[in-house]
Amino acid sequence: MIRLDSLGLLLGRLGRDWRGWLFGFSLLFSGFGLLWALVMRRTLEQVAPFFRLMASQSGLGSKDIESVVFEGPGKMLRTLIGGERVNLENAMDVLSVALVHPLMVGLAGLWALGRGTALLGELDRGPLELLLSQPVSRRMVAFAHTLFDAICWPLLGLAFTCGMAAGVWWIDPIVEKPLSSEVQSKMQGARPWWLRLDSLLKTQTTQEGANKRLELRPLDFLKAAPVVAGLGFALSGLSFGVAAFGRSRFQMLGLLATCFFMMYLANLLAQLYEPMGWVRPLTVFYYYHPQEMALGLGGLVSFNEWGLQGVRLPGLAVLVGLGVVGYGCGTWQMVRRDLPVPL
Repeated sequence: MIRLDSLGLLLGRLGRDWRGWLFGFSLLFSGFGLLWALVMRRTLEQVAPFFRLMASQSGLGSKDIESVVFEGPGKMLRTLIGGERVNLENAMDVLSVALVHPLMVGLAGLWALGRGTALLGELDRGPLELLLSQPVSRRMVAFAHTLFDAICWPLLGLAFTCGMAAGVWWIDPIVEKPLSSEVQSKMQGARPWWLRLDSLLKTQTTQEGANKRLELRPLDFLKAAPVVAGLGFALSGLSFGVAAFGRSRFQMLGLLATCFFMMYLANLLAQLYEPMGWVRPLTVFYYYHPQEMALGLGGLVSFNEWGLQGVRLPGLAVLVGLGVVGYGCGTWQMVRRDLPVPL
């Protein structure tokens, strides 16, 4: 039986202890989303048109350029930005790369490690023993940590996606800036006459395609907030479950940080080397697809790597399930384990 008054006091205590960190991480998440949009504005308005024009001078298309840039070692970069499902011709796709950026994933992992090992920190420093001397149970304390994380992660996910939405709204509309007259005259002079005629015939079609390519929908990024929160909840839950079996918070932080990094690296390299593909569903990051949610492509995850072509599950549901399992295992261990003398 859960006593709501005790639970409220425990949540209030966690809120006081973590409100500064929560505010700081919210600023980091929202600031990164806003900054990403502002940085990408120059890329979309100046850099991308330049390379597109350079390709057209030689009769090449965008796919031809991508096949050269992302060949060999460039495949890793392609994997980092979302793989083949991201169309670099569209402004929304380019801006959505922030959702899977290693810095954003690293910030989420950092908060997850801190929160997932927080109860172990109270155990090895001594506050947990003092807390349990009050009329509260270990299960209640563990449940309060779980509920607090379930509140924090939606706030962090919303802060990040709101920052992105605000940045995209700020740079809307994207207007491709023409090259200088000197550069244009040099490029036009080097083109054969038949290519110049072809460009005149396609001017209207190109303009219509540009308007669709540069269309921005700021509010669509808010659709990715639950997925960002789901990833953090999964990482926090797994951290909580593993840390409950430890004795030193410092040791658990090192172990968990190594495990998360290895999972991220395995999910990345397995996309480059197909025989390792069976490893990907064993990692948390395999189920993290915020770009698909923001771009309206759905968030279903298939298990083709295991030969289960007909099995498709919502990635968000798997992430939340992993978090629940982690918190459940951690709570079970904290209830049954001995409480050692604080270090």
